[in-house]
Amino acid sequence: MLKKIMLLSALLFVNSKIVTAQSLSVGPIVGANLATINSLPNTKSIAGISGGGFANYSVDEHLGIGAKILYSQLGTAFSNSSKVVKLHYIQIPLSAIYYFGDNGSEFRPKVYAGPYLGTLLKAKDENGNEILRPDGTHAYNTFDLGGQVGLGFNYRIMPSTWINFDAGFAKSFTDVSKNNSNSYHNVAFSLNVGVSFPISGE
Repeated sequence: MLKKIMLLSALLFVNSKIVTAQSLSVGPIVGANLATINSLPNTKSIAGISGGGFANYSVDEHLGIGAKILYSQLGTAFSNSSKVVKLHYIQIPLSAIYYFGDNGSEFRPKVYAGPYLGTLLKAKDENGNEILRPDGTHAYNTFDLGGQVGLGFNYRIMPSTWINFDAGFAKSFTDVSKNNSNSYHNVAFSLNVGVSFPISGE
């Protein structure tokens, strides 16, 4: 009987530690992209901005789940002309996150990976005109699905408030163009900085 009580106590203790370690935080995020569209000839990268909000859920001391909702500027420039393709998206990246260090550390390096979903708001050229096909229909697909990987760190500035810095690489799996002769994909490097505020836990 004593062994059962001790075992039950141990299980309750472990469970309480797990629950305590779980936390949810949210906050704003801003950043910049360096993007291009691969498979198009003579392309070069174009800079764009991103911004929105994010949420991080810490499963335990080292594992977390992250989600962002971003307005994100992608597209491409061309090395042999002044032509520019500007693609404006709403993106929802979802990430599995691994944190290094422990909960008591002020500086927590991390790595992350996961999919993203995107919906195209508009496609503009260098003059701000909408990019259309000869028949007047949209030249770029509305839906964009891709993957993203990255690394970064969280730095504690208050007991439960953190600066979040991410550097990532993303590439679309789906064809962004409605041109049936080739398959074109968004490729982007991104830098993002956010501030997370606690909602629960910690």
